[in-house]
Amino acid sequence: MNNAKLRRMTRKTEFWIFLVLVIMCIGITILSNGQLMEPSTIVTILRSMVVDGMFAMCSLVVMVSGGFDLSFPAISAMSYSLAVTICTNMGWCETNPIAGFVIAMAIGWVLGMLNGWIIANFKLNTMIVTLGTQTFFNGVNLGLFQAKEITSKLPTGFKNFGTAYLFEVYSSAGIRSTMTAMFLFFVALCLITSFVLNRTMFGRALYAIGGNEVSAERAGYNVKRVKFLLYSIVGAVSGFIGMIRVCMASQSIPKALEGKEMTIIPAVILGGASIFGGEGSVFGTVCAVAIITVVSNSMILIGISTSWQNFFNGMVILVGITVSAVQAMRRNK
Repeated sequence: MNNAKLRRMTRKTEFWIFLVLVIMCIGITILSNGQLMEPSTIVTILRSMVVDGMFAMCSLVVMVSGGFDLSFPAISAMSYSLAVTICTNMGWCETNPIAGFVIAMAIGWVLGMLNGWIIANFKLNTMIVTLGTQTFFNGVNLGLFQAKEITSKLPTGFKNFGTAYLFEVYSSAGIRSTMTAMFLFFVALCLITSFVLNRTMFGRALYAIGGNEVSAERAGYNVKRVKFLLYSIVGAVSGFIGMIRVCMASQSIPKALEGKEMTIIPAVILGGASIFGGEGSVFGTVCAVAIITVVSNSMILIGISTSWQNFFNGMVILVGITVSAVQAMRRNK
């Protein structure tokens, strides 16, 4: 590798995030007497990354466009709550969960369209808009629709789909762990997101709008249409992810995703996405989600109280904002 390529690689945030992940894994492995590298622990960490990693892909594309979406957990919760309620009352999805996923994605699409329409037409601050719609969606879900927890009555199709696994492993203590088949959806969404951002006109439009919206419009991009479509798609995907979580947890709890954005958004920023837009990658985001997940699942292994999780998340936010500020300064030079 020549010096020019090495300099380009080391200037990328993704390189340093990956390096931090590797060093951290080595350190935790030593402190935990090798428990982190046990197959069962690795499988548990990968399982934990599925839902958060998929939400991070949604947040990534929004941040690349220069926006912030605080409403995706509320969209997801309302979508899966209504979908599961409908399927339970109608006696659907006892053998096949497809109807539930279709309903959730349709509801998510409509809610995402509302976000997109407001943001695209009125050019309001995306953080303020989605904070407002987040509160509105939660209010409608819990107040108007009176969404209830559904556990024992959850359709069998959802439970069977969620318990499907690719393979199983055992820890040194004989504890069985399974690699959920839902992990394939996480991998697929990462690949699709990477393809869209790097190989399509829509992806180029997102980077252009995030870099400079006025310049993007002058270059011929239909900014209003791109934003409307972006938030609509994010809404539909959020509904899909919500159903993935329902299947994996074998329960539908309306409040289960409250505050999820406070974990996902810092991870995306830490992974190299700029708070000013125009920057971000799938690889960096996955590495950042892995860092947060590894730490969350390793605290007990190294004898640290899980109450330190909030402290770590706060540090992630501060580091992420600092990284974004440095990126912006470098770009403006």
